[in-house]
Amino acid sequence: MNKNYWRLLATVAMVLVASFGSVTADEVETTTLNGAYIWAQGNADGELEVIFTPTGEAEWDVAFNFTFRNKPHTYSGSAIGELGEGAFSGTVMNESKKRTFTFEGSFEDGVFMGTHAEVHGEKSSSTGTLTFK
Repeated sequence: MNKNYWRLLATVAMVLVASFGSVTADEVETTTLNGAYIWAQGNADGELEVIFTPTGEAEWDVAFNFTFRNKPHTYSGSAIGELGEGAFSGTVMNESKKRTFTFEGSFEDGVFMGTHAEVHGEKSSSTGTLTFK
């Protein structure tokens, strides 16, 4: 068989392999926003990456990636609201699932500005602010 036949066969095989190994729907729909946080209790601040994965109508799994005291962290949980405009809030837990934080605020012109707080039983204590877009 000639070289063109083998090239065509190799191309078809690569297309088939690529289609079976393609990105999942969740990965396609994931939205990443970047911003900053201020930790008021410790006078600390830093960069923030927030990854949203849709779970329903205006419902999201959320992961906050940040560095605090020179250690990388990922706090994960859920959020409710439309990305980009209006009220938005959620709850996340630290990696060990021993600490719970809430965040709330709103998007205006694609920029979220809000506050975060640590939950202790039925009470919460303000811990600072965050922004992302």
